[in-house]
Amino acid sequence: MTPRKSLGARPTHASSYIRDRADREVGEARRVKDVLAERGLSPRKRFGQNFLIQPELCERIADLCHLHADDVVVEIGPGAGAITSRLAARAKRLVAVEKDMGLADYLREEFAEHPRVEIVQGDFLEFELAPVAEKYEVNQLAVVGNIPYNITTPILERLFEQRAVVRSAVLLVQKEYAQRLAAAAGSPEYGALTLFARYHALLEPLMTLKAAAFWPRPEVDSMLVRVFMREKPPVEAPERLLFRIIRASFQQRRKQLTSTLANALDRDGEFVAGIGSAAGIDLRRRGETLTLDEFARLARAVAHRDPDAVRAANGPVEPDPTDEEDDA
Repeated sequence: MTPRKSLGARPTHASSYIRDRADREVGEARRVKDVLAERGLSPRKRFGQNFLIQPELCERIADLCHLHADDVVVEIGPGAGAITSRLAARAKRLVAVEKDMGLADYLREEFAEHPRVEIVQGDFLEFELAPVAEKYEVNQLAVVGNIPYNITTPILERLFEQRAVVRSAVLLVQKEYAQRLAAAAGSPEYGALTLFARYHALLEPLMTLKAAAFWPRPEVDSMLVRVFMREKPPVEAPERLLFRIIRASFQQRRKQLTSTLANALDRDGEFVAGIGSAAGIDLRRRGETLTLDEFARLARAVAHRDPDAVRAANGPVEPDPTDEEDDA
């Protein structure tokens, strides 16, 4: 019998693919750091700057945008240009809107020889999309962006305001934020923001990006989502009145609709009871259990019984970005 050979520790060898991928990630991180250092810049927390440093993910994001050769793309916050060239290679024209003046200057230098790229230094929250569509003779634009976490809701609002010229938007947002956008009624993540987004758009989750994909590394993971703008809302109801009721319901999440409707409408119990009966909704329920359609039924019932309530609901149509509870 041949004696068995002693099995020592087997040497481990990373595949060439893994080594190459790691080298490219290190190279991209170094490139971003060098770009900033050469211009005396550093990541700006107030701008929410977290730069993508994994080339494979940049390529994957560009693929998932599903761009066509005749598309005009607006990129929100290109940063150091991690996906800018990839988007430009897939589209007719790319307009990149960068708030950081130093990075905008760098991008102008970097893409000076690229005829399909236009760099705009400015704040996307003040940027008008319609003139871009008109300039490049398209009906609608594709929007792509790595969105700063601290202004995600204002950017969504801005996109919804200009949805007539937006075909879709592919956005990198905080994972928890994406979960709130897609939440089901009755879940902890479900709130006014969920319904505000659902009223204006359809959401498609695309992929999760770990915090390690960025530099500086954020404290949370991100999610890439596609937002399709609706041509018209999925429900019929007076819009301002609808969101007045929705906001009031989620600001008092633990209270029954009997109480939240009375507070939102400043009406007595008899009036509120009639609203519930007309809408076919049990007012002992909490607002967090209602779907958008059920909220719309309540708003229509209010408008039918008291047309003045529609005129009185003259506050801005916007979500409560925190859904903070107020039982006072």
